[in-house]
Amino acid sequence: MANFNKIILMGHLTRDPEVRYTPSNVAVATFSLAVNSSIGRDADGNLKTETLFIDVTAFNKAAETIGQYCKKGSPLLIEGRLRLRTWEDKQNGTKHSKHEVLLERMQLLSNGVKKDEEPPQEVVEDDVPF
Repeated sequence: MANFNKIILMGHLTRDPEVRYTPSNVAVATFSLAVNSSIGRDADGNLKTETLFIDVTAFNKAAETIGQYCKKGSPLLIEGRLRLRTWEDKQNGTKHSKHEVLLERMQLLSNGVKKDEEPPQEVVEDDVPF
């Protein structure tokens, strides 16, 4: 049986992206995306929404583009795959895990860009480091 791991999200950055570089000079950007979903109506007929906060990691050109053009509140459309990241707390040995999205392609949406220059419309990342 074939497997399929693809996620498409549109939301707003919850904080400014953090861009850093690995020792081999690969750009890595981490940020969180807030995504709202309608979940029905309350007793008064008002629309109810649920907000999910999703951690995203981008690499290479996509990471640099996000760092250059995005800030807290910027709208972003992303496509990627889910990954379960696990680690052990060095202080007390507690094991932790969380799901995150590894960005494969993105599209900057209107408003919220940092600079006056024109951002690229879409960035496709064909070379995710793993």
